[in-house]
Amino acid sequence: MRRVLRLFFIATALWIVSSTALAQSSFSKQQLDQMLAPVALYPDALLSQLLMASTYPDDVAQAATWSGKNTGLSGDAAVKAVQEQPWDPSVMSLAAFPSVLDMMGRQPEWVRSVGDAFLDQPEDVMSSVQRLRAQAQAAGTLTSNDQQTVSTQTGGNSTVVTIEPASPSVVYVPSYNPTSAYGAWPYPSYPPAYYPPPPGSVFASAIVSGLAFGTGIAIADSLWGGFDWGHNDVDIDVNRYNNININRKLDASRNNVAWNHDPARRGSTPYRNSATQQRFDQQRRVGAAQGHGGRRSMNDQQARRDHAQQVMRDHEPAGGRAAGAGQRHSNSARGASASHPGSNRTSSHHNATPQRNDARNAAIERSRSANRDNALRGVDSPRPDRHAASRAAGRPAAHTETRRHSPGAGAHPGGRTGGGHIERGHGRR
Repeated sequence: MRRVLRLFFIATALWIVSSTALAQSSFSKQQLDQMLAPVALYPDALLSQLLMASTYPDDVAQAATWSGKNTGLSGDAAVKAVQEQPWDPSVMSLAAFPSVLDMMGRQPEWVRSVGDAFLDQPEDVMSSVQRLRAQAQAAGTLTSNDQQTVSTQTGGNSTVVTIEPASPSVVYVPSYNPTSAYGAWPYPSYPPAYYPPPPGSVFASAIVSGLAFGTGIAIADSLWGGFDWGHNDVDIDVNRYNNININRKLDASRNNVAWNHDPARRGSTPYRNSATQQRFDQQRRVGAAQGHGGRRSMNDQQARRDHAQQVMRDHEPAGGRAAGAGQRHSNSARGASASHPGSNRTSSHHNATPQRNDARNAAIERSRSANRDNALRGVDSPRPDRHAASRAAGRPAAHTETRRHSPGAGAHPGGRTGGGHIERGHGRR
């Protein structure tokens, strides 16, 4: 009995310690507001795709380098130019916005922190965005103008502030100083992060207060993401996504599907902690077993299959490769079998060749059908009530997997031009 009680107390103590560590290492409200202040006033679609892209920090770094070398490209033209790159489509979409990639490329730790927060605390991240937008409205910074339309919807106990381009085909990226755009900052120990372009940069501009807008960027299909604020998740407009991502089209039965992180595209950057790592490792294994691996893996596998088929065709008899040859050889073999011993074996071989090809092709087709982009997980479980409501509101509907809070990086005050700088693994709680 004493042994049982001892084990019980040990287990309870371990649970309390682990729970406390988890709570302490989750990003706090102050840390999230500090972290998201530089981008919370971006248009909804752009912000949603930035959050998705931040979960692939290696791809973001490569895309920023590419953008810096191709300064003459922006908008849909830039996104089309990177279609052969091995990046996640959310990262490709940011090629349309060179100033955004410039900032993200200069702040890799910030990108990683934002991605970690979005993976582990998506609802908290979206709540932080709404908190910051409400502050900017109260400060008189966030208003509708020729570049953007700001709408406020109140329902129940919540208020949702949305930001959309004034023209659907032209997107303006706002520039602002978070230390002044939000009015009196409520957390002096966690001043807002601020990462302005360095002096001499083509993106540098003098910002004293308010929002500044540069040249509008022509967009047709590069913005395919969106928020479902009522359910705190993001989703994908399949039609627009497929129009621009011609090499990675989604196969979906609905116009809008939920976004899910694809661990196959994570690259070499580790996840925030072992719990998150294990969660996505398991998801990767399940996806691979069910044929839901990343597009790159699928393409590699298909290339190997095609090569194997070509090798087999090269080694097949000519009659077996010709259209209908199997049947013709079968008929001739039957006629010759009476006078040529062993001809039945030859006939059987030629008959079996097209049958094996048919079976092999059928198996390949099944594999292709089974492989669907990881972003579509959960698409077979629609919730008509939610999607109908979102369509009525003019916004795409979605659902996303429930994510647990998990330990990781913190933040500490101090940053460029008065802003806070996000650090990993330590900071005020």
